[in-house]
Parts: sequence; structure tokens; C-alpha cells
Amino acid sequence: MSEEYVALCPVTEELVSQLLALAELDLTDDDAVEERMRETGWPDWSQAVRGPAYEGTPDVPDATHVTPQGHFVTCDGDGSLHLPFAYLYSVDGGLLDEDCWGTLPGWTSQEGAWRPEFDAHFATVVQRFTDRLGLPNHDIRQPKYDTRYVSWRLEHNVLIVGQGPEPLSYHQFEDAHVYLVSRTAKDAPFPDGEEMRALLTT
Repeated sequence: MSEEYVALCPVTEELVSQLLALAELDLTDDDAVEERMRETGWPDWSQAVRGPAYEGTPDVPDATHVTPQGHFVTCDGDGSLHLPFAYLYSVDGGLLDEDCWGTLPGWTSQEGAWRPEFDAHFATVVQRFTDRLGLPNHDIRQPKYDTRYVSWRLEHNVLIVGQGPEPLSYHQFEDAHVYLVSRTAKDAPFPDGEEMRALLTT
């Protein structure tokens, strides 16, 4: 019997400020990005997950950093930063046989929750950035796949609040995330490729 869950690690006003400060940087400048993360108290992932807070937790997602709130952040010098804040998933003895997210520091999970709760978490984060940046430049939806990208074009980067299939689960689950990506780095990976880059950066 499948059990449905939505997990959340909230995007606070403080985290919004930290992300907007990172968005001012050239995301391909590893030293500048690393220094800003140290200043904001985001520890290196390998150090954080060896700490006592993660003792006894199930598999921890790979990342490069962890926020003080518990988000797993990937920023590896390719001109992008990826921070998931919510997941929609099933525990059914297949890919997952237990609720892995609800036990992680900073995360909570709600059994029996599904699309409405997941969408509500996404909408909250979109509103947080809208309050700071004004209306987004684009709000792109693919209703057939429940995929959505809300984006703001900034001086150096594009900030995207996105939701859709989560690749590490072979698209069996979904995540909602904040994604910062360079407007100019040629190898920076945009969701859905070059067409999305052309739309969001110009």
C-alpha cells in the first residue's frame, strides 16, 4: 500500500536575503561564492553530515553545502546553485521503503499530503521572492507534467523558483527548488536547455 507524503524545509525571509546576496555574484567564481557561503554560515556538506545532528538519519542527499535551516545546496562552479525546499513522493516499498525526508534536520513531512500542499509550499516561496523583487519576468507552466518555472532576470543571474520531476528518483518523485543560474556562463545548465536560456536571459 502506497503512502503519500509532502516534505518541506521552509524558505525563510533570512534565506531569501542570503540567496539574493549570492545572486549578486558571478556564480562561476568559486572563491567569491565560497566566501559568501562561509559568511552566511552555510557549512560544507561533508562536514555538516558528519555532525551529531545527522546521526541515525537514513541516506542523506549529496550536495556541496547545507544551509543552517537544513536545505541541501549544490553549487559546484558550473554557474548555478540548486536548493530544493519541498518534495512530493510515495513510500511504497519500491524506490522508498521509509519516509527519508521527515527525519532530516530542519525538514518535516506530512503523510497523506499531495498536490495541493506541495503547490501551496511552492506558492509561498514565489510570493516571498515577489515581495522582494516585484513581479517575475516569466511564469512558465507545463500542466501536462505539473511543471512550473517562475523566474526573475537579475543583473548577473536568473533566479528561478521551479517545481517538477526530480531527476535522482528517475522522475518518480517531484521537487520544488530555488535555482540560481548565470546569464552569461555558456555551460551553465538551464532547465529544458537552450530554448529556456534564450527566453529567460534576454
